[in-house]
Amino acid sequence: MNRNVGIATGIGIAVIIGVIIFQVNETTWKQASVEEYYEKGGRVAGVVYPDNPQILGPLQINKDKYLLGENVYVILTNLRPQDTGSVLFLTPQNQVYDEWGFNGSERESQKKYFKPQLLKSKNLCDKEKLVGQWTVMFKGYDMATINFEMLPDILPKQESHFEGCSIAYVLDPTSSDSTNLEPDKVLP
Repeated sequence: MNRNVGIATGIGIAVIIGVIIFQVNETTWKQASVEEYYEKGGRVAGVVYPDNPQILGPLQINKDKYLLGENVYVILTNLRPQDTGSVLFLTPQNQVYDEWGFNGSERESQKKYFKPQLLKSKNLCDKEKLVGQWTVMFKGYDMATINFEMLPDILPKQESHFEGCSIAYVLDPTSSDSTNLEPDKVLP
């Protein structure tokens, strides 16, 4: 009798362990490559990397890895009235890509998103200049930074955005002719 109980208990434990392993395997996030996305006609679980928040004080970025063509989501929270300044987004070549100002006396929190892209006005006309480790920091305080990586893979159906460099146009609000758009030389 004891032998039968021992065998049944062993089988029960083996079944439970098998079910747990199966569920963990099925619920684990798996990233598919861009090539796999096109091979399977878009029927893949995930091409982009999952959220992995990067935090520096009140500053948070939603991920640590992005594909070209993907939005970078940024949040500033719990700003105090005396908190003023700006956040710098630096390319892998330490070129300022964007500067985002904030004033805690006006708003306690702010949200922003941007998509690193080719910009003639910033002399970023080669996608390789966007690929690599980006740095985000508060202006004037470079001792603390957070980073994210822009990978060389392009988000599916965004390839056309990385084939050529866009011309920057300047609108003249004092002009009555709204069709008069002239290419600008190089914007700061």
